[in-house]
Amino acid sequence: MKKIIAILLLVLSIFSIGLTTVANELPTSLVIHYFRYDDTYTNFNMWVWEHEPTARGGIQHNFDPLVKDSKGVHYTIDLSTDYPTATTLGIIIKQGGWDGYREIGGDRFIDLNLVEVVNGVGHAYFVEQDIRIGLSEADLANNIPDYREKILTVAFDTSQRISAKLTHVPLSYEVFENGVSILTSTTAPTTKNLLITVPGINISKTYTLKVNFAEGRTSEQIVSLQNLYDTPAFENLYTYEGNLGVSFEAEFTIFRLWAPLSSDVTLNLYNQGHPNFNDQGQPSNELTPYRVEDLYKIENGAWEVKLTGNLDFKYYTFSVTNNGITHEVTDPYAYSTGANGQRGMIVNFDETNPTGWTYNDRPNTITNLTDYIVYELHVRDLTTHSSWNGNENYRGKFMGLTQGGTTFTGSGVTVTTGLDHIDELGVNAVQLLPIFDFGYVDEVQVANNPNYTNLFNWGYMPYHFNTLEGSFATNPFDGRVRINEFKQVVQAFHDRDIRVIMDVVYNHTGESQTSNFHKIVPGYYHRMTPEGGFSNGSGTGNETASERSMMRNFMLDSLEFWATEYNLSGFRFDLMALHDYETMNLIQEMLEDIDPTIIVYGEPWNGGSTPLPNSQAAGKENIKNMNLVGAFNDYTRDAIKGSVFQATERGWVQGNATNYNYQGLMYGIVGGIEFPGITEMNEWHLNPNQTINYVTAHDNNTLYDKLRLTGISIANTKALQIQSNAIILTSQGVPFLHAGVEMMRSKPLPTGGYDHNSYESPDSVNQLRWDRKAQYVDVFEYYKALIEIRLTYNHFRINNAAEILSRLEFINANSGNQAIAYRIDGKAGEPEIIVLHSGNPAGGLATVNLTPGKNYKMLTYVNETNLAGIEIVSGTLYAPSNVSIILVEVMDDSITINESIVTIDKGEAFNPASNVTINNSSASVYYSNYHDVNRPGRYTVTVAVRESYGEVKHYYYTLYVGGNMFNVTLDNTKIGG
Repeated sequence: MKKIIAILLLVLSIFSIGLTTVANELPTSLVIHYFRYDDTYTNFNMWVWEHEPTARGGIQHNFDPLVKDSKGVHYTIDLSTDYPTATTLGIIIKQGGWDGYREIGGDRFIDLNLVEVVNGVGHAYFVEQDIRIGLSEADLANNIPDYREKILTVAFDTSQRISAKLTHVPLSYEVFENGVSILTSTTAPTTKNLLITVPGINISKTYTLKVNFAEGRTSEQIVSLQNLYDTPAFENLYTYEGNLGVSFEAEFTIFRLWAPLSSDVTLNLYNQGHPNFNDQGQPSNELTPYRVEDLYKIENGAWEVKLTGNLDFKYYTFSVTNNGITHEVTDPYAYSTGANGQRGMIVNFDETNPTGWTYNDRPNTITNLTDYIVYELHVRDLTTHSSWNGNENYRGKFMGLTQGGTTFTGSGVTVTTGLDHIDELGVNAVQLLPIFDFGYVDEVQVANNPNYTNLFNWGYMPYHFNTLEGSFATNPFDGRVRINEFKQVVQAFHDRDIRVIMDVVYNHTGESQTSNFHKIVPGYYHRMTPEGGFSNGSGTGNETASERSMMRNFMLDSLEFWATEYNLSGFRFDLMALHDYETMNLIQEMLEDIDPTIIVYGEPWNGGSTPLPNSQAAGKENIKNMNLVGAFNDYTRDAIKGSVFQATERGWVQGNATNYNYQGLMYGIVGGIEFPGITEMNEWHLNPNQTINYVTAHDNNTLYDKLRLTGISIANTKALQIQSNAIILTSQGVPFLHAGVEMMRSKPLPTGGYDHNSYESPDSVNQLRWDRKAQYVDVFEYYKALIEIRLTYNHFRINNAAEILSRLEFINANSGNQAIAYRIDGKAGEPEIIVLHSGNPAGGLATVNLTPGKNYKMLTYVNETNLAGIEIVSGTLYAPSNVSIILVEVMDDSITINESIVTIDKGEAFNPASNVTINNSSASVYYSNYHDVNRPGRYTVTVAVRESYGEVKHYYYTLYVGGNMFNVTLDNTKIGG
């Protein structure tokens, strides 16, 4: 009976959201009414966008405080002009900018088909702190939304007093503890704001405030604990350290959910992951669960049920009752889902692994974190352009990342595309933009509607943090498919010695009021405002509270899962300054225990104001307090090519060689450490392992577009495109490249100009164009050479500040701030390296006096690279404008080949090392062994020498094995005629 009542409550709660009259026509204008009980509307506005049939950018409409009636302020939107194709509008009602007050509900939606229309005009009604939207006179008659007297908010304050904000002054109030009255007002209150002291509060119990207004109107709410979430009392009582989500033990499948304030939790089991489609994507309705089971309270706010029987790959949800309202929610810990994340999947990972999958396996390419060369990529971008030439069914999918052997031919030039391109480029890590389940892309439409256009999104609106995004799978309906296919991606990269890094977005959730986190424990996982709204430090509607133990535990559990189940090698944190640095240190420590070469870094800023104190934030001020957690270096980014916030502002490569920009280059070159001569900025990385050097990323304009916007001609752009990342790839720290920068990637808008924020722009804007690689193959080859140079010489990968201080020295380039040069000393037996970046020196040439008595191989010049040396230089080095030159000291050979030809008899023992004299004991020497002393003939012996600093050289000599090469036996009886 309990289960039936729970389902009825769910149906009733859904029904109560709104009663509407179906319109016969769509309105041509829509009047938005917004009512506040304090009658204050200064600076209130709404952000409105077309949500369906195509998600589009929004428009801000400002309320006029003087244009109002009994339903509050109102504003008429001309739909035919502003939203001519919309059938559903998205709306956010807020005050001021993105970090100001917001009405509850986050992104809310108005289905124009349900709006009552009279003479082409429809109305939508909003009331302060009411999630329901009225769309008709019938709705208003049923108090949707509710304009009557009520409790707006009620919560304990940090002193455990009940603080309530009411719409009107009440006649009286009453407080209940677990349903029993424990306190009644003795006099009539005189204010709309109540502060009630209740002796002996026990936060393990439920407290309810009932308020009586005039004319018999009452309002009742459970007293929120949200202001006590950060207190030791709550943390001690409700911190659960066990496994949450689905786990397996003996013959049991165990389901656990942390819901400390809930009065009831049930488990719903389903056969398919979507209410209307089966695992093959065929229409099939399963609107109710085939089995419902109660969960039971265990310790510290957790609930549990253990079931027997094989439930592998069934789907599940929880029904959670808070404040008398039941919501059906997905499990925050769900490891996979059906299409659009409506139901979690019970995953047996042993049956999802592709052939050859090995756990805890990563390419053996990283010793220090500074060995990483990171390439940032969106899954769709690699394969959606027609020039990719791979499997049509794999375009924009995980499987597209696995396909090798693709090429494009244009203008007589054939180039590799896709996976082979990344392999050829030489980077050792790919950072994928969000690949977890995110919003704003309809996976059902992606799979079933060939005309669906809303295919692309960067993915920064997370729905399920432990689930892969279904639109990247060849079948989003079966939660197994995405797991198997992404593991194939990891295998494909690992087979080419390329590690995989995941872009993670734990700082906010894709939904606010309607997120599964908030429905399960209202207000706990997010930072809230004093008014009960969502703090918006992310700029996307809400921010999570990493400093709270169960949000912190969730992040730790989630990251451990991704690192161990998918063999990921690193994590890039979006808006990392919204997390507290203690949590980031715990994350780094946990991941280091799994594999010390796992890299952790993030954006050391946020997207708006936040209540998290700067003293706790994982931002620039606290990088020094974080153990090997890296951060993006925006100083050097903007110094190289100009501010990302001023499209036309030039940087150093375009000739804007201010002292600040010059020192911004210095800061990146030394890996963000404290270094003599850097006075224009406060050092905040202090460790090269924590300094992520870059020029561009997915945010803002591409490098090519930025250069063009600053007035650089197409003819000159190539040189600056190369030099910008030549600075990055010859700097200490961890270099980071935006995919396509090596082939002049551009994001042109159809209307002209360039797209600086292509988060939901179509593939035509975002995709990598392989015809562009053919056009600019010389730029690609230059980037490829720069990467190989960095990997060859450990001079550019020093992993501690003390060694950088002792080995790196800036030297005079005789051009003021218009050229920058530096020397990196080699260790014993290693070469000295000199790097010169010439900007726009007066007279057109920068000059550097080289170390007397030394000769240098020139590895790079204007449009030429050669790791063996373009030429040998000494004395003085000259460099024209916008050229970066790398010189490597010519060293004596570490070995000597004694004889160019060695001859032995057949069967004679031979050691290839016997013909080699080793001059440098720090070098590692390897010999070929494919010769056969029992088979006469001529053999080439190869001797490979790996220098201590990383360079590999090859030497050769000839081995002759004497004797007859053929054994011939003559039959004398057959001689003659």
